[in-house]
Amino acid sequence: MACSEERLKTIHHIIDGEATEQEIHELKTHILSCASCREVYESLVELDQELNQFALPEVSIHFTDKVMNQLPKPVQRQRSFVNWLKRHPVVVSAACFLLLMLGYVFSLGQDQAFQAKVVKGNGQLAYSGHHTVVVPKDQVIKGDLVIKNGDVKIEGKVDGNVILVNSHSLMASAGEVTGHVERVNRAVGWVWYQIKAFFQTVF
Repeated sequence: MACSEERLKTIHHIIDGEATEQEIHELKTHILSCASCREVYESLVELDQELNQFALPEVSIHFTDKVMNQLPKPVQRQRSFVNWLKRHPVVVSAACFLLLMLGYVFSLGQDQAFQAKVVKGNGQLAYSGHHTVVVPKDQVIKGDLVIKNGDVKIEGKVDGNVILVNSHSLMASAGEVTGHVERVNRAVGWVWYQIKAFFQTVF
């Protein structure tokens, strides 16, 4: 055993051919007076010489290919999320639809403006006060009448439905509504009405 860790490292450097001239000179001077280091050095030199006598085995030029073919094939990691989206187009479409509807619901919650319009039809409306729409006596509204954030007074005729979105009251006198009067007091209810209207139009 060498007398120190540093001496042992130097011996290994010399055996491996990595030592400097100064390290070789210092070690040769040291082993003249240190029997343990001399014994380690001589045994390692002898072992190195014996190992160098062995010839390297000759292998065929196809050795590397044969070894590689015997190794298990690596599992190709696919872009799982993208592939999942491609395999489930209905789910993706439904998710996009829900996101759009949520955005629409949010925008409805922010919209508190008074609106009155005739959907899928025509007719003349009059306005009384700030948030009240009037169907005059001599008028026939052909289509659905939608009132948002206001009131309606029907004196004429609505040939369709009356939808009151966040509207507080329906002031009707001698008027006539051939369809239904629907009260929608939440944004979700308004969205549901829009969905029903869409499918009625398509189908």
